Amino acid sequence: MKGTPSTQYDRATAERVVEQLRYGVPPPEHVREFTVGRESQLRALEDSLARPIEGRGSALLVKANYGSGKSHLLRVVREMALEAGYAVSYVVVDSAGGVRFNRMDTIFGAICRELQAKGHAYKGVGALFETFANRPPGGMSKDLEQIRRRISSDGKWDLSDYLKSPAIYVALRAWICAGGQEARDLIRDWLENPQNYRGQRKQLYLGLVEGHRRAFRDPRREWQFYADEVFSFHTSGHLQAWGALADFDLLARASGLRGFVLLFDEFEDVIQNLNRRDLQEAAFLNLFRFFDGDRFPGMSYFAVTPDFVQKCETELLKRGVYDFDYQRFDRLPFFEMEPISLAEFADLARRIRSVYGAAYDVNAHRLLPDADLDRVVERLWTVRSPDRVRKAIQGVVKALDDGLEREGR
Repeated sequence: MKGTPSTQYDRATAERVVEQLRYGVPPPEHVREFTVGRESQLRALEDSLARPIEGRGSALLVKANYGSGKSHLLRVVREMALEAGYAVSYVVVDSAGGVRFNRMDTIFGAICRELQAKGHAYKGVGALFETFANRPPGGMSKDLEQIRRRISSDGKWDLSDYLKSPAIYVALRAWICAGGQEARDLIRDWLENPQNYRGQRKQLYLGLVEGHRRAFRDPRREWQFYADEVFSFHTSGHLQAWGALADFDLLARASGLRGFVLLFDEFEDVIQNLNRRDLQEAAFLNLFRFFDGDRFPGMSYFAVTPDFVQKCETELLKRGVYDFDYQRFDRLPFFEMEPISLAEFADLARRIRSVYGAAYDVNAHRLLPDADLDRVVERLWTVRSPDRVRKAIQGVVKALDDGLEREGR
């Protein structure tokens, strides 16, 4: 805890925090201030962000019950990673919404849309490209300087095979060399929604290559871009989507960041909403690829419930899948967070009261004295619900609202 909210928030920020707490969750950038208890576990989780072995990634199942703040915990990791100097992307898996874990092109698009890098207020793949493009010369190791030279072919940007994804090379080159808003808008829309560009390779070639050949001398003819599937993320087993994720980790490090961290929420969507066993098997294989560390060299986290492995095995067996290597599920490393206690929620309620006072410039202790707040907390905590914490947070804010209304404000 970095001090109480009332001492670190100005009134405008406090108002925004309270308005978000009305929905039962703190704003994404203030999650840690409203995370109570379990300090040793949180430190262990923070330690997991240590840079993995060069060239190999690692992954972790983050287990917590729905009522224990499963998504909240993943948002804590996002804040930790951003503060530690990583680029980060937080993706909610949603088959109905087109973010399907059996289709890495859709996962890649969602990762691009949600990408964050320190120093950029907006989300999106442009945040990483801008960080790379604006990195001042000097101040980095000879190895990273060499990587930047190899990516840009010594600043000529004619052709480089150093990145795993030819698409990312084309996009990054156009972002830096073309410089115009039209090209950058096209790059963002293509990478953030690749499924919309399956039949638009001519548009991408003209907008990102042919229209800017005076800025670089790419030796390839137009047909070669099409033959090599440069503009496609859905072909060849989604290999280019995987390559692009590895490139993002490399670009992050070559920009002075520590690497790229991926966060996946609602992975159990794979069980609930993928209705064919071949799609489920493909999704689980993609999960294992993150844990194997060969395709993505960064760190990835998957928020799941404690019985996730058992549910996966039961689902596949129910569908008659008997030749699957079920032991792979049992070998997945995990981190399990204990549910918060009544005493810890009482601490959280006091933090909410503190920021509420800062938001409305009132004496929040007078609105809701300790004894009254404790009674509110105990009453809210008796309600059994899968999202008890969220509803209890809303209940505390409402009790403070009621106190404010009694004062006629």
